[in-house]
Amino acid sequence: MAQRSPVSLLPRLACAGVLAVTLAYTEACVVVYLREVIAPIRRVHFPSAAREVLPLLTTQQLADAGDQFPRLLIVEVTREMTPILVLLAMAWGLRRRKGELVGFFLLGFGVWDIFYYVFLKVLLGWPASLATWDVLFLIPTAWVAPVWAPLVVAATLALTGLAILYRGGGRPARKSPLPAWFMIAVGTGLILTSFFLRTAEAFHSVPRFDWPWFLAGWVTGVAGLVWLLRPEWPGRRGAGPA
Repeated sequence: MAQRSPVSLLPRLACAGVLAVTLAYTEACVVVYLREVIAPIRRVHFPSAAREVLPLLTTQQLADAGDQFPRLLIVEVTREMTPILVLLAMAWGLRRRKGELVGFFLLGFGVWDIFYYVFLKVLLGWPASLATWDVLFLIPTAWVAPVWAPLVVAATLALTGLAILYRGGGRPARKSPLPAWFMIAVGTGLILTSFFLRTAEAFHSVPRFDWPWFLAGWVTGVAGLVWLLRPEWPGRRGAGPA
């Protein structure tokens, strides 16, 4: 499979990067506003962690603070889907060949998530460290993990997107990639499990992170990606017995 010239990709990569970074700044600004809205409630229930996201506030605690807060929670949950739709629309518009939609989406998602934390640090001085806990998503329930975990995932997705685009966006070189897809699916499941396992505890305290689940998932998923995307050497294609 012919590889795409990096030069021909540069304008579209630049567009994807600008959109992803801009989207990250917008998301970080939303968090700045939300922190100001939620901080008074957190001071009542968690005085020592008023500026943190854990422990989580329950829906009852939000309702006790005023009827508007459960409505704001619904608004926030639905808003979380909009960056995904924006990134999908961006990838759809930038694609030129089959497979490039996935490449641009993964690249955009990874860059967006990385710069989201960069801008939070600039605007809020948060997180204090990579070990600080964050709420990653609220659908269907809260995903919780230290900041370093989503950053590892984001960097992996961005590099995967670049690899797909550099290869020309076509199908994987291997003829039977089903085991690789299985490894990617298992790895994704293990990583998501590490984000969900301690959600119940997060309503009462800052839990410990089940990093062995995350590490096993990341290693398995990356192995599947390498298997799926590794180049096929021309000398091996169609080679028969001498």
